[in-house]
Amino acid sequence: MTDLDTKLATPPLQRSSGRLEVAWRRRGTVTGAERVFQDGVAKARLPRDHGRGCPDVALINLAGGLTGGDRLDQRITWGPGTRAGATTQAAEKIYRALDDTVAVATRLEVRAGAWGEWLPQETILFEGASLDRRLDLDLAADARLLAVEPVVFGRLAMGEEVGAVHLRDRIVVRVDGRLVWHDVTLIEPPNGPLLDHPALGGGARAFATLLYVGADAPAALDLLRALVEATGVPGGVTCMAPVLVARLHHPDPLALRQALVHVLAKARARLGGLPERLPRLWHS
Repeated sequence: MTDLDTKLATPPLQRSSGRLEVAWRRRGTVTGAERVFQDGVAKARLPRDHGRGCPDVALINLAGGLTGGDRLDQRITWGPGTRAGATTQAAEKIYRALDDTVAVATRLEVRAGAWGEWLPQETILFEGASLDRRLDLDLAADARLLAVEPVVFGRLAMGEEVGAVHLRDRIVVRVDGRLVWHDVTLIEPPNGPLLDHPALGGGARAFATLLYVGADAPAALDLLRALVEATGVPGGVTCMAPVLVARLHHPDPLALRQALVHVLAKARARLGGLPERLPRLWHS
């Protein structure tokens, strides 16, 4: 039997797919879930407030991780005047891909006068992983959103060094339908030289993009810069009104996580008038 015969005789591997939709609605002064749709491996749980000042939805991938050919589609809508957040049950793991790539598409719609939080835990890229991810943010002019996307290269605690990771990460922000921010990160093998080069990764094995979108973004620039500087973690903040963008990176993923907890908790308190508290899953 030839190699071609063997390949043709091998049945295709089963792929994971999931679709999730959550819609928040305000009733009086209380925000609650109006609609939750879940299909495939994508599931949602609605924890209690836990003193955060707004409810959270916890996103769960029942597959326990993703690999080439897997797909997740997620959509969260904040109705007018709502205040709510979204996080993930655990870090998302992107495993080695034999072929194809992982596709993750997330769309967040924040309507008039709403406050939204998109606070997923880390995405961990294993050696050989291939990820194509897109985050679309669509806000009303008077809506506000605090969001973060942390990425970790390999399992450092197990001595793993990543050298063949593919990452294409896109973030698109629209306000009242107008494009205000379009960011693309593309990282291809060999990863070591890119992550170690002083002008690129600077030795980092974890990085995060933090966004605050709101009409008050220019006034919040000094605050966010001060919060990032207080952590001692390398990073910077810039304003492309109405978007604040912060980048943080560190050789140690735990140090980056601790910095994010500090910045996000303080930012939601100062900008949203909410308690300095992240979802409990960030502390479990």
